Amino acid sequence: MLSFAFNKNGRSECVIGAFRDVSFIAIAIGFTAVNCMAADIPSFWRKTMTNDPATNWFLSEAMKPLPNKNAEILRIYKLGGVFGSMCAGARIDKAVGNAFLKTSGYSGITGKEYEDAAFLADDQFRYFDFRTLAHLCAGSDYMFGPQGHLIPNLIKGAKGEPNISYDRTNPYIRLPSISTAPHPR
Repeated sequence: MLSFAFNKNGRSECVIGAFRDVSFIAIAIGFTAVNCMAADIPSFWRKTMTNDPATNWFLSEAMKPLPNKNAEILRIYKLGGVFGSMCAGARIDKAVGNAFLKTSGYSGITGKEYEDAAFLADDQFRYFDFRTLAHLCAGSDYMFGPQGHLIPNLIKGAKGEPNISYDRTNPYIRLPSISTAPHPR
């Protein structure tokens, strides 16, 4: 509190009160900053954030193919986009991506087939949260790296961690629908 007390010489002691208030505010801001810096990936997740589907459940679930071939193509397309935009250091090799789209039959999925496949592919990302993203970024080489099991060499330079920060109050990440992606119809 800022006080205007006068000492016996008639001088104001306002400066002392202001210094006390400013120091209290600085300490409060410091604690808040430390708390924000601590909002990183929880340490107990790191044990399972591996490049091996035997220990990374999220990676093993992402590797399970969908029963619909068209939905599987769209799911892999969306996964590649998620990795390229949300994993730290990741870059998409567009030539490899375009080759996948040409050889997979992506341009042949049109009309009602596309809408049904997009619905099934989007369903795989319905409850996508930061924990899922962190584990999938850790397994990016397994899916899209040099010996990738989905599309080899699609992702380059991934560091194995998300490039967005973790929000404990709202861990869910809203991803755009695959049906809004540009597609030849």
